This record gives sequence, C-alpha cells and structure tokens, in this order.
Amino acid sequence: MLWLALHFPQLPIDRQYQADNDVPRAVVLQEGSRRRIMACNRSAASAGIKSGLALKNAYALAPNLITSDYNEDEHRTNLEQLCLTAMQYSSNVVPEPPDTIMVEIGASLRLFNGVNILQNRIGKDIQRLKLTLLTGIAPTASAASLFARTGINKAVTTDQELTQTLDTVPISCLPLDTFILKGLRQSGLQTLGELRRIPPAALTRRFGDTCTQLLYKLDGRLPDPKTPFQTQEYFSQAVDLPLEASDTNALAFALKRLLSALGGFLRARDLGIVHLQIVLDHHQLESVSLSLKFLDATADMTHLLRVATERLARVNLEAAVTRLALNSVELAPLQRADRDLFNNIHAQKNSIEQLLDKLIARLGKQSVYTAITDNDHRPEKAWMPTVVSNTHVQAQWPARPLWLLPEPQPLNEAVTLMTPPERIENGWWDELDVRRDYFIASNEQGSYFWIYRLRHQPEHKPEQWWIHGLFA
Repeated sequence: MLWLALHFPQLPIDRQYQADNDVPRAVVLQEGSRRRIMACNRSAASAGIKSGLALKNAYALAPNLITSDYNEDEHRTNLEQLCLTAMQYSSNVVPEPPDTIMVEIGASLRLFNGVNILQNRIGKDIQRLKLTLLTGIAPTASAASLFARTGINKAVTTDQELTQTLDTVPISCLPLDTFILKGLRQSGLQTLGELRRIPPAALTRRFGDTCTQLLYKLDGRLPDPKTPFQTQEYFSQAVDLPLEASDTNALAFALKRLLSALGGFLRARDLGIVHLQIVLDHHQLESVSLSLKFLDATADMTHLLRVATERLARVNLEAAVTRLALNSVELAPLQRADRDLFNNIHAQKNSIEQLLDKLIARLGKQSVYTAITDNDHRPEKAWMPTVVSNTHVQAQWPARPLWLLPEPQPLNEAVTLMTPPERIENGWWDELDVRRDYFIASNEQGSYFWIYRLRHQPEHKPEQWWIHGLFA
C-alpha cells in the first residue's frame, strides 16, 4: 500500500476565505475561561499573531483583528467535504480529525500515470479551493501523516527510503504527549533515528508501550488498520457563509467548494447528475430552491459550474444569503466514451447537450425549443416545435434540409439533380393538398437545395421548379 496524507494546518481560517485578505482574521478556541488563537491568516501572522497566543495579546498586536469562534460541527462538515473531494483520486479515503485526510493511492497510480503526477494534480485542485496544504507519501499511513505534519514533501515509496527518512525526523514532531516528549528530550534524544536505536524493551520500561507502538506503526512492523470514509446514497452538503452574500456573484467561492465535493462523490459512486438542487437560505425569509436539470447525466464539474453560475445569475435576491446547499435529486449511470481497436476515445456527442443545458439555465426552460417530426408527410406539416427537456424524443430524421422556407420560392437558376425523385402526396382532407416530386439539387457554386415540381403541371404553362429548403 502507498498512503498520501493531506494535512490542512489552516483549515478553520482557510474555510473563511474572503476577498479582503489584507484584514487580519483569526479563529478563536475556547478552553475553559481562556481564549486563545487557533488559526489566523497571513495578515494576522505578519502582525505577530500565531497559534496558541492569548486573545487579549492578539488584540494588543492587531487592534483591528476580526475573530470568529471555532465551530466543531462546522469543522467536521468541512473535513467531510474534503473527504468527498479526495474520492476523485481513490476509493479508500480515511479522515483523521481535526485536520488530516489519508488517501490510499497505491491502486490509483496507473490511472493517474504515477505518483508525482497524482501528487501535483491533487495539489493544484486543493490550491483552487484556496486551502493551505501539506502532503506526505509513505508505505504506512502513520509515516505519511508524520511526514505531512513535518513538511517532508517528497514521495517515499520504498521501505529503504522510509527507514532513511524516518531517521531524520525531529523528536519534537512525534505525536506523543508532553510528558513523553519532555522525557525523550531530557534523555538527549534529538531525532527519530536515535530513538529507533534504543532496544524496544528498554524504551517500553521507561516510557510505556505508547512510544514503542508508534515506532512499529511508522515502519510497518505493527498493523495500523483504517476505517474508510463511506459516502451516502445521495449527495447533500451545505456551506455556512462567513459573511452574508447580498449578490449571487458572492456565492462563487462556496459553490466551487460544494461542486468539488460533488465531483468526488460522483467519481466514487461512478454516477452522473441529472437533477441538482441549489438551496439558498436567508435569516428570516423562506429558503429559495433552484433546480438544474441536465439532458444527459454528467460528472463534468466545469459544465456544472457554468450552468449553476448561469442559473444563479437569473436570481434576484430578496434578502442576503447566509447558507448555500447542494442536493442531488436524481442520479444516473454515465455514458462511457467508445474506444476503437487502438484504444483511442471517440468524441462523445455531448457538446449540443451542454449548450442546451447552458441556454436553459440562462433563458429559462420555456424559451428553448427543438423540432421533432410529426406524423405527416407534407413538409409544411412534418415538423412541430417542442420544449427541450431531459426526456429525449427519439426520431428517425429523414433527409431534409435544416432550413425550410416559410413559402416555396420559384427556382430561377440552373441546377443539377443529385437524387431520384421522392413523391409526396398528402393532405386531401384539408386545404393543403400536396402532390409533388422532390429532389436534392445543387448549383455551380456548390449550394444544395431541396426542390420540387408539381406532379400534374398545367398543360398551358411551362414546367416550373420550386425551392422549398436549403441544406446547411
């Protein structure tokens, strides 16, 4: 196995990302009667504020410091959303509260073309979410987590590299209680390599079995089973906004976060979204629910973001938004791209569906129409408009021009007939009785027309040809 540790040291403050990063911000943790800084942004750090500092001392350094209390439930939700995001890369994702996620990537290396490419891709995806990330890679989960927290960013993939890298880790970085760390320092130990050279029996007598078990889990001599994160049957996630949003444009950052989690959920379930619900919560007014329905099941996050943004742009907010939620209403299996003998993927015919999804989101469902065939052979009656929906109307399209003229026009130029005649006789029961022979014809410029002549031409008139449509 090969584990990738995703460590988010600034998660509480990073999840409160705002455009005004020049303003010092901090998350405060309540410990009994004492309040201390848990995390802060760069502006606050530049003023001398750091984790563990008493709140009153932080105000002395930055009087304009903006603070918010640590919310454990909200933090747990943030970690859950990141677990869903990580499921784009592996089906074995393990949360390690409060700020780390373990991802087993050994089975994913072929899919992502190697460990370095996968690590870089994850780093870029997390960077787009405006999160501070430290990573560690090792054959054991405990070692990967330790490397991430220590800042050892290189990929350690073999047992020999694991042993060499562990030996360089400072004792102070080990996840041990204060009493044990103090005893190790007083013994003159500086690195994990020095600690590993002490006989296990002597180490256990002096510090108990906690220290010994940690060493064995780090190098793989002791099993370290992990319980993987389990997805729900349907996706339902929400984000409480740090500041109320009076404009839908201000929802973009929170929307990207939720869509990133949705992408991991769909990848893990091997499904696409057909019907997605966006819920906007307000303080006093009722929630606003927006439905996004797609012509085909899709897991394309770029397309989902584009359609959702278009739909939100049409909303006139009656009050500021305090919370944004995404709920999957309908899921369906994805249509896979066909591959030929040489493993080349044939392009899927989804550009039209994506364009229609975007138009419906921008203009509304009742403003976008398509044409379907009607049960009539006469060209004037063979078509009918219908509102585009996710219910596809399957039809066998005949060889007909895309552009049918409102009224047939006389043909006044020389053309060459390209097809045999197609006789259409219909409409004897109403006012439009049609008896015509249709042809596809082209002129010298290469334009193609759909022309006809009347089956029974009047004897006293020369034969007249009519243009009924143009081929694109």
